[in-house]
Amino acid sequence: MKPGSLIIVSSICATLVAGCGGGGGNGSSQAPPVSPAAATNLSSAPGAMAMATYRQGAHKYTLKASNGANSYTLRVSNVPNAGTTKFNGAAPAYSSVDTVTLDENGVMIANSVSTDYFLLNPYVLLGRVSGTGSPYGVVISSSPLPTTLEVGSSGDMDSLTDYHDSSMSMLDAQEDDTYSVKANNTTTLLLCEDSSITNVTAQGTADDLVDDSENDCYKVDAGGNAALISVTLTVNGVTLTFE
Repeated sequence: MKPGSLIIVSSICATLVAGCGGGGGNGSSQAPPVSPAAATNLSSAPGAMAMATYRQGAHKYTLKASNGANSYTLRVSNVPNAGTTKFNGAAPAYSSVDTVTLDENGVMIANSVSTDYFLLNPYVLLGRVSGTGSPYGVVISSSPLPTTLEVGSSGDMDSLTDYHDSSMSMLDAQEDDTYSVKANNTTTLLLCEDSSITNVTAQGTADDLVDDSENDCYKVDAGGNAALISVTLTVNGVTLTFE
């Protein structure tokens, strides 16, 4: 999984209220009432700046989900590395170490450590490398988040090619990331990132990759402060939303 974009990302449009013909005895028309929540939901917030700031900070989250008799705990941490470097020839590249553990009924069933490499101005992902060195993901195309997020908007973020290692001689899989912006409440909106892994090769299977998808949602306020609030992924063939 992708906790930075968390990676390892759905769209809800803003409610639009239009007038409707009345046909009453006085010939007047009246628009339906607008609920207070719909009228006051935050509709825009900083985008690229919010995620650039988020990636420069340290974060820890504990999210929960359940499936019948089974309970699950997802722990996500992001720790930025000091200093700058290069990644695949791009500089100045910044990085963070992302750790994810998954517990089922109190027993750890999955653990992953990876390093994300990115630019900050504007924020774009450059690559993602597993702590074991496999897989080794390189972004082949990217689109920065817009300066301002608008509820109902969506678009492409980046496409990665996953290789077995840094020699980039053996393909593992393809990963594509998109974003969408949802209404949430009066002070925050939701930036959701959808990731899909496809075209997994035999080598990719050996490197523990499978065709899969994930949705990570962050709440973002008008000041550009972001925080992870949910992760949706598949566990043992069942789709779970961790909150």
